[in-house]
Amino acid sequence: MRRRIWFILALILIVQGCTLSNGKLEQADNNVPYVDYLPLGIPYVAAGHGTAVPLTEEVSLTAKHVAELDFSKVIAYHPSCDLALIRQDNRNKPLPTLGIIFSNQIVTTVGKDRDGKTLIGQGRYYRDIYLSEHELFEQCPASIVDAPVQSGMSGGGVYNPDAELVGIISAKVYEVTLEDGSIVQTDRVSIFVPLLFARDWLIEQLDHFYLNSESSDSNNKPELSAAFLMDIEGMKRSIESRNKQP
Repeated sequence: MRRRIWFILALILIVQGCTLSNGKLEQADNNVPYVDYLPLGIPYVAAGHGTAVPLTEEVSLTAKHVAELDFSKVIAYHPSCDLALIRQDNRNKPLPTLGIIFSNQIVTTVGKDRDGKTLIGQGRYYRDIYLSEHELFEQCPASIVDAPVQSGMSGGGVYNPDAELVGIISAKVYEVTLEDGSIVQTDRVSIFVPLLFARDWLIEQLDHFYLNSESSDSNNKPELSAAFLMDIEGMKRSIESRNKQP
């Protein structure tokens, strides 16, 4: 039975040592986008894990709340979104193209389980909202999908039907209030950070990193789809308008 989502009761950042999930996930084969396992905490004592997505040969993307606990060197934290760039050796790893997603398109969530195996979930993308009572999504849009996620998939990737990276997994939510009065009807709510809205920060930080890096490859930058370079100011205003009280 489909639930009506009315109130924000809990937004759970999904970096834990257990395997709490909000839906059925499957083990991936070799034809899914590549993600990395990130160990967190003290192994066998107070341990958990997260996930990261290789972006260039030396840089990966993950969730900010994962990077704060991970042992990797942090290059930059996004000032308002649940995103971080970390240094990783991604040589010989497949790298994604960055793209966008449209309402009602199918998305695939990809992350790691506690044994380091890759998990995938599929669902539908609905819309972007701001969550005024949560610091990670007051100024950064939260993208709502019904694709399942589980603990440890934070920092993993969300991909559109063309297998382009569109966002980074952040949280699972039990109930959400949409301030314009509309109702999202779905069996579950997972949230990712849309990379389109962090595009300028992402490009700026990568340019700064490689300007000061010993890497001699000036072309070591992520592949951007044409759609990823679209004007987003109108989209931001639309989200802000939808989220105002009627």
